[in-house]
Amino acid sequence: MNRQQKIAWFSLIVILIALILSVTAVGLLYFVVGLPMHRALGGSGLMGFCGLIGLSPLIFRKEKGKVGFDERDLVIQKRALLAAYITFWVLFVVAAMIPFFVLGPKGVISVKILPAMVIGGLIITTLVQSIVILEEYGWGGKEK
Repeated sequence: MNRQQKIAWFSLIVILIALILSVTAVGLLYFVVGLPMHRALGGSGLMGFCGLIGLSPLIFRKEKGKVGFDERDLVIQKRALLAAYITFWVLFVVAAMIPFFVLGPKGVISVKILPAMVIGGLIITTLVQSIVILEEYGWGGKEK
């Protein structure tokens, strides 16, 4: 398993754990504690746990004296980035246009929505990129 695959698996695991913790926190705050939903959504701040993904280049360092990246790896990385950013922009445009069609041209949305769109976009981009990398390599530790 090469470095890109390790980082992709790490990213998927971190996103999954963060999503499970966030859903659990919001559920507990809303159903058990009885907070209103707009306050219970503060429990989704656990998605900040996804910030651990930024540490993956430090955790999975390049091996000295070994070629860890060739032309095929570069093609896979380009495909993964292209798929991630196409998905991001399609979902971003949809998320930006839904309020316009639901609320109308004179509708108003809270500014609190904008950071959620950015964080959601980062998570979606990382998720799609990791899935494409693992798909291109065959989801396993074997080298093609």
